Amino acid sequence: MISVPAYVFFRHKGIVSDHWYRGKPTVISNSACAGGIAEEPWDVFTSGQAWADEGHPGRLPTWEVLHRARSARRTPYHVLNWNCESFVAYCHGLPPNSPQLAAAALITLAGIALVAARS
Repeated sequence: MISVPAYVFFRHKGIVSDHWYRGKPTVISNSACAGGIAEEPWDVFTSGQAWADEGHPGRLPTWEVLHRARSARRTPYHVLNWNCESFVAYCHGLPPNSPQLAAAALITLAGIALVAARS
């Protein structure tokens, strides 16, 4: 799994695949831009940004992670229920959740509470 910066505080996550394009692996990810799951060349996924190796979070073998990723292709993107993080977690056999989204919601609620407390 790799990630690249997205929307200032967030990271867009994808799964490095076993397919190659022009000497680099492709990346399978779930994004609003693609409208769902897409497998794209490394350079398209990273857009020239610094990328980070996020490791292999689950216990499933690589072939099964890739099978799950490709089998989910018809599932449309949804920012709350089926985003890049929930997709990657699902592919690795983990509960499909989004820690980044949960953190953003918590920070937003804390900000609202702080503003309300000052009023």
